[in-house]
Amino acid sequence: MCRRASDGLWVGTVSLGVDRKTGRRKRRVVYGRTQREVVNELKAIRGEVDAGGSGERSKTTVSEWVEAWLERDVRPNVSYNTFAQFESAWRLHANPLVGSERLQAFSPDSVAKAYSRLRKDGVGGRTIQVVAQVMRSAFDAAIQHERFNRANPWRGVKVPRHLSKEIRVLDSGETKRFAATARGDRFEALWIVLLTGGLRIGEALGLEWTDVDLITGRVELRQQSIEIHGVPTIGPLKTRSSRRVISLGNTAIDALRQRRKITNQEGHSSPYVFTTQTGRLLSRSNLRLRHFIPICEKAGLKGLTPHGLRHSMTSHAIAAGLSPVVVAARLGHASTQMTLDRYGHVLPGQQREAAAVLESHLGLK
Repeated sequence: MCRRASDGLWVGTVSLGVDRKTGRRKRRVVYGRTQREVVNELKAIRGEVDAGGSGERSKTTVSEWVEAWLERDVRPNVSYNTFAQFESAWRLHANPLVGSERLQAFSPDSVAKAYSRLRKDGVGGRTIQVVAQVMRSAFDAAIQHERFNRANPWRGVKVPRHLSKEIRVLDSGETKRFAATARGDRFEALWIVLLTGGLRIGEALGLEWTDVDLITGRVELRQQSIEIHGVPTIGPLKTRSSRRVISLGNTAIDALRQRRKITNQEGHSSPYVFTTQTGRLLSRSNLRLRHFIPICEKAGLKGLTPHGLRHSMTSHAIAAGLSPVVVAARLGHASTQMTLDRYGHVLPGQQREAAAVLESHLGLK
């Protein structure tokens, strides 16, 4: 039985048989935005009852399903870093918006509202794309396991377009200003290593002193710091090519020697190079807010991020004529094409230099 209620919702009922304890007939009431939603849900409940089930599955919330799916299907089958990304997108962005909704009643309209709210809250386009990827996969699994009996609603709504922001890179003068301003900061060595070594922030925060040779400047990258539920922990590197050995220059090595003195004075005996004063792994947000942003503000460098230091190193390396093969190996990239496509920024002034060279070569100057 299916009818439209006075509030505009469609309502249906289905018999679940007789309660053995009370002798009373059990019924389920189903609500939906459309008649089709209710009819499909009633069919699903009847099908489960006919198969010997309780018919209670439609009470499952989106949160209950996704949490179970993440632990059962995702965690054992993806890398540590991928799971952390999926779990974070779900916990921080999707769950607060859709977690309490009933799985069987979920519709494309719910998806559209979630995207609208994410945009309104200022969530970045790339993050919204990750949310969409997680939720599409979760509902695909629900359909496969016969916990959702309709087309995947997350595949029926277009994901908001993501426009990549141009990464801010430092020219030569800005690089010197940044390094001079960072001098004396508790994590000066970290900023210099990022700027000259091109490490990812997680790779640098995962460094142990046994990975660093302060005499030769040799640094082995074999793990990284990853945050799950906002708590930093150590996990494997992003890809196989990310595991690598690089060499640092004298400026970075001198900064690391000074960092070693600081850690010895703190007396916590942590194996990690960059830690809190008590030897615990660093939170990226605290590091950025308490150290990196103040340095940038003092140096007058707007729009710079810690990852921008990696981009700056790469752009200067390419501009200096270093082999793309060497640069790619330094960054931990599997191919030079990735390095040139993603990190081949044009430094300020290079277009003017190119114009002058072309005029001279063409005999116009």
